[in-house]
Amino acid sequence: MIELTAFKEQRIALALSDYLRSLGIANHIEVEPDRFAIMLKSADDTERANHELDGFLHNPNDARYWQASWQTGQFVKATANPNDTSINDILHNLWARSGVFTLLISVICIVAYIALEAAGQPVFDALSYPQYINDLKNTHEYWRLLTPVFLHFGALHIIFNLIWWWDLGGLIERTQSKMQLLGVFLATALLSNFAQYMSFGAGFGGLSGVVYGLLGYIWLYPLVNPRVGFRINPAIVMFMVGWLVVGYSGILDNVLGKMANTAHLIGLLTGIVLGVVFGLLHRVTDGDKKGM
Repeated sequence: MIELTAFKEQRIALALSDYLRSLGIANHIEVEPDRFAIMLKSADDTERANHELDGFLHNPNDARYWQASWQTGQFVKATANPNDTSINDILHNLWARSGVFTLLISVICIVAYIALEAAGQPVFDALSYPQYINDLKNTHEYWRLLTPVFLHFGALHIIFNLIWWWDLGGLIERTQSKMQLLGVFLATALLSNFAQYMSFGAGFGGLSGVVYGLLGYIWLYPLVNPRVGFRINPAIVMFMVGWLVVGYSGILDNVLGKMANTAHLIGLLTGIVLGVVFGLLHRVTDGDKKGM
């Protein structure tokens, strides 16, 4: 093994390491007490890797580095043998792409799905949006303004939503914080639920409004604050926006049922606004810290 370079921040090391891997330059990261070292597996790659290192140091915020990290999703383990892959490694990799809050929401959705399949209407009545919001003054069931996001109506529905939640929510949690993800989750869930209710009434469910909110947030935040350690592949944005357009067209209603299109749109717009606001806020505060 040959050490190429080392960084004090894990996310910086991951960005370069993943980019080198995307070019076919085999490497792994060794975790040390105060640094993350990128180790090349072959001496033949040294010259090429050094050339790429120079480019990275010159412009580490270039989108290609962060897109490679998104696509590769490498994880770091201090005692890992880079030549071994096991179920444990896969689980570690999944966990490295998320966090406690990401896992908590996933578990709640799964439990709610199983309960809905087993008990049906009573579970739906307890978690669905109230038929008349004014009734909340008497019932005090305020949780129902949020809990429709935990309801899913079929295996494909919950699998699709949880895959996107795990990737997008996990990205925010591991690169920013649990509280940041919680704030985005609550804002997009409450606003997308309310908008869907105002457009079509109660009886909807699913995490997709939140997923679109996360997409909007992750899309705009790094454009406003380029110093952040993540980027989103533009192809993902195009796919999700395309899916939103397909939903509004109604072509798949007979196959997938009526989609919560208003929740998707308002979730996306809420996420975009949050991405811009928090991006600007953090850019200013990060600049102030840097100047101190």
